[in-house]
Amino acid sequence: MKVTLSTLVIALLCSRALAQVHGHLNVGAFGTNQNDKLFFANGADFIDSSDYVKTLNFANGGRFAGYLEGNITLTALPATVEHAGPDPDAPALGSYIQFSMSCLGGPPGGSFGFWDAGSTSPTLSLQPGESITNLFLLSESDGSPGSDPYGHIHGRRFTATKPGVYTIGFKAWDTSINGSNSGPIHRPSDVLPVVFQAGINIASITKTAAVASVRYGSMAGQLFTLEYTTNLVQGATWFPVAAPPQIGNDYYQKIDDAAAIDRQRFYRMRAEPYVP
Repeated sequence: MKVTLSTLVIALLCSRALAQVHGHLNVGAFGTNQNDKLFFANGADFIDSSDYVKTLNFANGGRFAGYLEGNITLTALPATVEHAGPDPDAPALGSYIQFSMSCLGGPPGGSFGFWDAGSTSPTLSLQPGESITNLFLLSESDGSPGSDPYGHIHGRRFTATKPGVYTIGFKAWDTSINGSNSGPIHRPSDVLPVVFQAGINIASITKTAAVASVRYGSMAGQLFTLEYTTNLVQGATWFPVAAPPQIGNDYYQKIDDAAAIDRQRFYRMRAEPYVP
C-alpha cells in the first residue's frame, strides 16, 4: 500500500482563555561570577528533542495580514525583588542580556520573521540555513553596574511566509561592560533549537502491516481528527479513521490508522477548536 502525506493547513482561532503553557522562554545563568555561562533556564521544555512545537496561524487581517504568526516571549530572569525576584537562575546584577536567532531549517522558499514591538514589517527575516549576527534586547535596564538584568518585552511576534516546519536557533548574550576588562560578565549560551510549524503539519507517516502511524504537530486548545481518502480526484470524499480524535498539547502526537488495507491511502489532519 502506498501512503501519501497530505497536509491540511487551517487558520486556527484560539480563545485567550486557552493560554499555552509554553508562553515564556527564560534566560538565566549558571552562576553570577565572572564567565559563568548564560543558559535557557526552561529550555528543556522548548528544545526540539522534547517534541515541543509552536504553531503559527494564518492572519487574514491586521498587523500580520498574509503571514502565519504566533508568539513565544523571550525574557531575562529577575535578580531583584522589584521585578518579582530574585530568581535563583537570574544572571548577575549589571549584566545586559540580548538574544540572536538563526534558521536551522525550514521549507524551501520560506522565510521566518521576527517582529519587534511596534514594528509594521519583519524586523528580521531569515531563510532556511541563514544565521545573522543581529542582537535584540531582553534586559530592560540601562545596563549600569548593579542594575537588574530583568526584561519581559511584550508585543513581539514570529512569522512565516510559507507553511511548513521551521527550526529556529536562539542564543543569549551578555553585552554589558561591567565584567573584567570592561567586557561582559557572562559567556553566551549554547544555541537552543526550537521548532515552529506554520499551519498544521504532518511530520511523518510510517506503516507496519495494516497499521499506518501518522505523526503531526498538535496545538493546544484544538481537537485533531485524522482523515483519509483513497484518491485525490476533485471532490474526493474524506473519511475519519477509527481512532478517536486527540486533544492538542503543543507537542508532536501520533494517530494510528489500524485499517490501512487499501492499495493506497492519502491522509490529512483536521483541527477544530476543542470544547470541553
